[in-house]
Amino acid sequence: MMGSDDKRERVYQAIERVQASMHKRVPPDEVVNIVRNRYPSPVQFLESSRIAMMQAGIARLDAFYYSMIPHLASTCMSQVHGVRPMLDSVTKMAEYLRALYIGAHEECFYLVLLNNNGRLIRSYLLQRGGVDSAPFYLRPLLYTTIRDGAKYIVLSHNHTRGTLRPSKEDLMCTLRTLNAVVPIQVSLLDHIIIAKQRAVSIRETGLIPDVLWTASAPKSRIMREWLDGDLLVD
Repeated sequence: MMGSDDKRERVYQAIERVQASMHKRVPPDEVVNIVRNRYPSPVQFLESSRIAMMQAGIARLDAFYYSMIPHLASTCMSQVHGVRPMLDSVTKMAEYLRALYIGAHEECFYLVLLNNNGRLIRSYLLQRGGVDSAPFYLRPLLYTTIRDGAKYIVLSHNHTRGTLRPSKEDLMCTLRTLNAVVPIQVSLLDHIIIAKQRAVSIRETGLIPDVLWTASAPKSRIMREWLDGDLLVD
C-alpha cells in the first residue's frame, strides 16, 4: 500500500514533468523547490490561487496554467456522475459535492435541487464569500427552488480552514431553511459541509433533532433512507 509520503512525492514528480513539458525557460526543479519550500503539500499548491502562486515565486503564465488544474479536475469528476445523477443518499451526495469544491479558495454556498425521485435537477451557487465565511440568504434559495420545481433540496458549503465541526451559524441557517421550505412543500434533506475533501452531514451529527428533518415528509423513502449507514467523515 502506498504511504502518504509516496503519494506526495508522485505529485511533486507530476508537477516537475508538467513544468518540463510547458517550456524550457524555467528549470523544472526550480519550480518544484518553490513548491516544496513554500507549501505544506503539493495539493495545497495546486489549490491555491493564481495570485498566491505568483507571490510564492511562480512565473505569471505558469501560475495561470497551474491555477486551472483544479477547475479541470472538478469538471472531470463531476462528469463521472453523469448529467443528472441519482443522489438519493448522503453518501452519493457527498461524493458529488466533493467534486464541486476542488480548488475552492473561499467559502461557497451551494443549493442542490432534486426531483421527487432524488435525481439531480441542478446545483446552484447561492453565494461566494471570503476565506472564513459566506453570507446566507433565504430569498434566492426559495426563488430557485420554486422556479426549478424541486421536491428535495440539500444545502452545502465548505470550510476552507478544514474545521469539521458545524458552527452555530451553520446550524442557524439550517434551521431557518427547514422552517422556510415547509410552506412551499419542499423537504430539506441535509446540510453537508466539505472540509479538505472530507464531508460532514449536519443531519447525521444529531445536532438538530431528526424529527425536524422528517416532519415535512415523514413517509418519503428518500427521507427515511437518506442516512444510509456509511461513515461520511473519512
